[in-house]
Amino acid sequence: MKGFVRFIGILALVGVGVVLFRIIKQYREDSVFDLSPTTSSGGDFGSGGKRNISPELLAILADPGDKGPVELLTDGEGKEWLINRRNGFRYPVEDGIPIMLLEEGEKNKDESLIAK
Repeated sequence: MKGFVRFIGILALVGVGVVLFRIIKQYREDSVFDLSPTTSSGGDFGSGGKRNISPELLAILADPGDKGPVELLTDGEGKEWLINRRNGFRYPVEDGIPIMLLEEGEKNKDESLIAK
């Protein structure tokens, strides 16, 4: 009986180890798309520091109108935009969050951004 209880205890420890391993693995996979701070002074959303879009997220973002790729551009005032060079739509980025709505793109359309 004593051996059976030890066996169950060891089995429980192995189970806890497997669960912890899976939690850590999932956390690492999920954090790939986290926003990264642009400055090293602050690290959380409450600090008010400026944040930008991670390169991994930028690679998968697409224009909602034509489903083509967009590129990140910073204007002279320091405001970030996601630009579609095919139709001139600009989508604002606020606190590292892209506002990818067709209405926003049409409202901020800039003919000079269209690639010829």
